[in-house]
Amino acid sequence: MAGVHGNTIVYDVHRPESGPVGVVFLAHGLGEHAARYHHVAERLTDLGYLVVAPDHAGHGRSGGRRVGVKDFEDFTDDLHTVVEQTDRSVGPTFLIGHSMGGAIALKYALDHPDVLDGLVLSGPALMPGDDLPSFMVKLAPRLGKAVPWLPATALPASAVSRDPKVVAAYEADPLVWHGKIPAGLGGTLIETMGTFPDRLPTLAVPTLAIHGGADRLANPEGTRMLGRLAGGEDVTVKIYDGLFHEIFNEPEQDAVLRDVTDWLEAHRSVG
Repeated sequence: MAGVHGNTIVYDVHRPESGPVGVVFLAHGLGEHAARYHHVAERLTDLGYLVVAPDHAGHGRSGGRRVGVKDFEDFTDDLHTVVEQTDRSVGPTFLIGHSMGGAIALKYALDHPDVLDGLVLSGPALMPGDDLPSFMVKLAPRLGKAVPWLPATALPASAVSRDPKVVAAYEADPLVWHGKIPAGLGGTLIETMGTFPDRLPTLAVPTLAIHGGADRLANPEGTRMLGRLAGGEDVTVKIYDGLFHEIFNEPEQDAVLRDVTDWLEAHRSVG
């Protein structure tokens, strides 16, 4: 599929054995790709959902300079193209976003409030980390526009999961970006984070926001902020004590995925 700027956007389609009961879109995190969520998709197809999982521009198998997106709208516009090209008449439409994909998913839900029947955010990147000085939060968007390819910071693989096998697979995965995050992508992500406090009161989509309490890559306070500020009446926030960033890849993943599928099933009947 051609993305909004001509990049080829590759996406996986996971089909249930019989006719789908609904559609779930998956938005992966920064530097990774959709194939890392095959086990999540399998849990969803077992329940009858059609699962559509794109690689964002500049990520995984999709086109574009690696992690080179400088405008967050590129992500949400490409996602909307995938959504619009998918037959959603089969049932309710849900969107799951992890990490930066959580920021993409939240922005998408705010930009397109009539498209989704439910939103699930996993370790969403909604607020800068406490270790980032306030002056850098203010400077990052301008720096990203001035010198977008300046290497800024790297994501430590050890913070992904407490499971050493997950960390080793992440480090060995050739489709994962292992370099530093360019200032352009980092700046536009931080800029988008800054819009959420004012926009969250307009969020009316039923939302489940879940986060590892020991997450060092995406600030759990952003998820707590969503719980305080979201305008909809159907908002559930759950923090898992001691879990790292990728809660779908932690030793407790079965319990986490059960929480997600239980929530989806509860909302499928009202979607």
